[in-house]
Amino acid sequence: MIEQLRKKLIVKYTLLFACILFVCYGVSYATYRYNSLNFIYSSIHDYLEEEVQEARDFIPTVKNIGKVHKINSSIDTLHNYAYWFVDDKLIRAEEPKDDYVAKEIMLRLTNKKYIAGQSYYENIKIHKKKWYFILVKKDFKYRNNQKGSVFVLANYTPVRQNNKNYIGIATISLILLILFAFFIGNIFAVHSLRHIEKAYQKQKQFVSDAAHEFRTPLAILYSYAELLEYNPQKRKKVIADIKDELQQMSEMVDCLLSIARYDNSNVVMHKEKFSINDIVGNIIESLSNLYPKEIFILNEKDKNIKITADKVMIRQLLGIMLDNAIKYTRDNKKIIITLTKKISSVQISVKDNGIGIKKEDLPHIFDRFWRAETSRHQKGLGLGLSLAETIVNLHKGTIGVHSEFGKGTEFIITLPL
Repeated sequence: MIEQLRKKLIVKYTLLFACILFVCYGVSYATYRYNSLNFIYSSIHDYLEEEVQEARDFIPTVKNIGKVHKINSSIDTLHNYAYWFVDDKLIRAEEPKDDYVAKEIMLRLTNKKYIAGQSYYENIKIHKKKWYFILVKKDFKYRNNQKGSVFVLANYTPVRQNNKNYIGIATISLILLILFAFFIGNIFAVHSLRHIEKAYQKQKQFVSDAAHEFRTPLAILYSYAELLEYNPQKRKKVIADIKDELQQMSEMVDCLLSIARYDNSNVVMHKEKFSINDIVGNIIESLSNLYPKEIFILNEKDKNIKITADKVMIRQLLGIMLDNAIKYTRDNKKIIITLTKKISSVQISVKDNGIGIKKEDLPHIFDRFWRAETSRHQKGLGLGLSLAETIVNLHKGTIGVHSEFGKGTEFIITLPL
């Protein structure tokens, strides 16, 4: 599944990058082509006006109107060519310096009907080579209302060639950039999926561990049922043990539901302003019904510390931390809760004199269903600290631990005010 997702992400990243490149190159090519043709159109009309004005001034001075004056200009550059006609007779021509092209232009000018003021595209192909021209015509009158015409042709073959070169370079660069995009997409996909794969493996492990944890109490309950069937005399003790197992399963289900709810990205937090001191005091008061009150030492460095948070979650968090301290503390329990107000946060320390945690076990204590081997005899679920970390993360806080095996453990929670 992860591999298929990786391939899909690579394809999506590559296609997205390719589409962006196509759009960028398309826009730049269209802009370049538009500006080039716009420049040619502008220059050809300016040149036409100059030629018409010159024709009006020059033709009346010509004694032999039938004589043709010709000028040859290069065909390999961006150039304008002009043709003057009087009574459909050519009297002056600035034509390309190529006999085949010049002859073909003259044939078209004399045989085709061009409308004055309109632009025409004329393409001439000779010897496998093609020339491109834009043609415009303007009629004019001179002495005694005699009529003449001026044709101007702009040779934009170099512009066409530049366009082809641009397309060729753009195509090669697009291919190279798409390959580069594929490479980058692969890196992005691997980087993105690293966290997804980690979460997926964690989820698989979570489901596997949950199934395993439920299998054990279910097997115990089944054995108790058989024991009741074959040995009714132990009914009272067996029922008490069944209740104990069911209570533990109920706690596990509650923890799993809380984790599932808090893991949801759309979890809704009901934040309100309240005193963290009051919450801690209420929890200690509740636990005093089960444990001697003197085992709890509340060290309030700051009184009435107000925070804005989800009150239910914070109560659950502190309940988990105190319950955890009680479970893993032997006789002569001492649990010290310290509340300290910082500049923009509150620090909550829960310190016990319990069994402590081995150094090699510290990296795993927030993993779900994880319990150190030395604490297997305890009735912990291995879910409390994971749930506590989730609540702290939802509030954008931090949770850390200092522990010395055999001497005790201190959890330090920092929450923003």
